[in-house]
Amino acid sequence: MQGPSAILRHVKASLAARRMLDQWIQRRARVLPPTTVGYRQIFILPTRFGWMLGLLMFGMLMGSLNFNNNLGLLTTFIVAGLALVSMLMAYRNLRGIRIHRTSAEPVFAGQSMTLNISFINHDDRRRPTLELLAGPGRVDFGLPPDSLQEVGIRIATHRRGWLRPGRLRLQTSYPMGLFEGWTWFWPERPVLVWPRPAKHPPPLPTGFDREHGRQQRNDPDGEEFFSLRKWRVSDPLHRIAWKSSQRHQTLLSREFRAEQSEHLVFDLARVPGRDIEKRISNLTAWVLQAEREHLHWTLKLADVAHGPATGQAHCHRCLRLLAEIE
Repeated sequence: MQGPSAILRHVKASLAARRMLDQWIQRRARVLPPTTVGYRQIFILPTRFGWMLGLLMFGMLMGSLNFNNNLGLLTTFIVAGLALVSMLMAYRNLRGIRIHRTSAEPVFAGQSMTLNISFINHDDRRRPTLELLAGPGRVDFGLPPDSLQEVGIRIATHRRGWLRPGRLRLQTSYPMGLFEGWTWFWPERPVLVWPRPAKHPPPLPTGFDREHGRQQRNDPDGEEFFSLRKWRVSDPLHRIAWKSSQRHQTLLSREFRAEQSEHLVFDLARVPGRDIEKRISNLTAWVLQAEREHLHWTLKLADVAHGPATGQAHCHRCLRLLAEIE
């Protein structure tokens, strides 16, 4: 059983080998979209079925030569010729495909992100049996003649911030599955991952009416009737409720109220949490709750205030700022 040091050395060696392979691929040709797949970017090797068939044909060749069997030799050469044609068709199925661009909508950390890749087929022939691979993710598709097609593949996210997806692989085993041709490329830009919102965040930092999302205050200039009270000398005459005053045998004045939109201040330095990631998680949950309730809020980060505002654009801006905190 390997110890921790041996496992660590193995991981470091694997990462070093991967970096060397990435650098070698990037030196051969352009690997960032937009790019057109050329011959220097295509790699071809036999599949498992192709290797088994090759061994079988080698055995048939040795047996036919040993026993001077012309029919066996003819069969071997025909199958070998079909295999070479299959390799050429796998190459032609990839060559000339244009990788136009990549894009992705932000998601919260821990969710799967859909990375969309646009492929263009400028030829007048169909390109079937294509596969797109990103880590464990795999998508099968085909490109019709003279078409642009967007293919989405799922990518796992673990941490907030800007995520640089690793190497993507476009491959095909068309037409007979004897050879597998592939090309590697990278997304041209990183994608944004929002912070993971807390499942049970503390209450919003407000004392306002949570049911209506507004603060109600008495205001003589308000427009909504609130209550009746005894008339004061300073009250204007048009505020007197004459009918109610006659009924109660005393002068009563109408009191009005004005509704004031709730304005919250989310200060990262004041958010509860045992560490910075927990505070960011709680603050993310607050931003989402304020957006759902259509409240106005200001996000305060390092004495810089963003807001007050409301709406989806303000919400996305705040989430981006929280994701970029280092």
